[in-house]
Amino acid sequence: MPNPVDSERTYAPLPLLPAKNISRGKFDISYVDVGKVGNPIVVLCHGLASSGQQFSDDASFFVKHGFRVILPDLRGHGRSNVPDQIVETDFSIKKMADDLIAVLDDADAAQVHYVGNSLGGILALSLLPEHAERFISCTTFGTSFALMTPSFNAETIPKIFEFIGPEWADHLIAKGTSKKRATQELVHELLDCYDLNVVSYVAKNVGNYDFSDYARNFKKPIMMLRGGQDNLVNAALLTTLNEVQKNPNFILIEIPNGGHCANLDATSEVRIALLGFFKTNDI
Repeated sequence: MPNPVDSERTYAPLPLLPAKNISRGKFDISYVDVGKVGNPIVVLCHGLASSGQQFSDDASFFVKHGFRVILPDLRGHGRSNVPDQIVETDFSIKKMADDLIAVLDDADAAQVHYVGNSLGGILALSLLPEHAERFISCTTFGTSFALMTPSFNAETIPKIFEFIGPEWADHLIAKGTSKKRATQELVHELLDCYDLNVVSYVAKNVGNYDFSDYARNFKKPIMMLRGGQDNLVNAALLTTLNEVQKNPNFILIEIPNGGHCANLDATSEVRIALLGFFKTNDI
C-alpha cells in the first residue's frame, strides 16, 4: 500500500525547543519553559497523540509579546517517557491533571493563563474547582465541556491501527483534524511520536466526563475558541454550551476557519484572540 503522504512538504516543520524533566513515579514528564522569569505565564497544552511541539511557534510569538510560556508534554506523549509496563489507570484524568500541577510547581508558576487544546482542555476543566487559584484565565479549543461515548475495549485501537497500517491511520487522523493540506502534514508529523497503548488508555479514560458545571461556576475569565470546522466537538457542545454561557465570566470566540487544532490552521485568528484575552485579564 503506498504512503498516503507525498514526499514533498508544503509546510515548515515545527521547532523542537529545549525541555526540562520532572519525575512522577514511573513517569518522567517533559516540559518547555521559555521567556523571561517574572513575565506573565502562558501554558499551552496539547491534545491526545500530540505534544507540546504543536505550540512551539506560538510560544515564540507570545514570548515576543512579553510572556513566559510553558509547553508540557502530557504523560506518555512527546518527550515524556512511556514506561515498559503501563496500565489503563495510569492515564486517568486526575493523574494527568496532577502532572500539570506538578509541572507548574516545578516551574514556580503560581498563576497562569492556561490554554488547552482537546485533551489539554479537558484536563484544565477538571482542575477548575480545586485549583482555581492557579488560573489567571482559562481557554479551551477543540474541547467539549462534556462527553458521553459508548464504552469500548481499549485494546481494540491498536488492533485497528495494525490492520490499516500506521501511515494510513495517521493520515486519516490528520485529514479529520483540518481541511488544509499544510495543517494535515503538520499533524501527521506530530503523530509520529505517539504510543498506541497510551492513546488507547487515555481514550478510555476520557470517553465519559461532564465538567460543564465546573466551567459554568468558574469565577475567573474563561474563554472558548470554537473552530467552525471542528465538526465532532461542535456536535458534542450542543448539549452543554448554552449552560456554560450562563457564566458571566465566559466568552465564546468563533474561529470560522479553525479545525480541531485551530492554532495550526487559523493561527493568526487564534493568536489575536488569545493575546487580547490575556492583555484584558492580566493581574
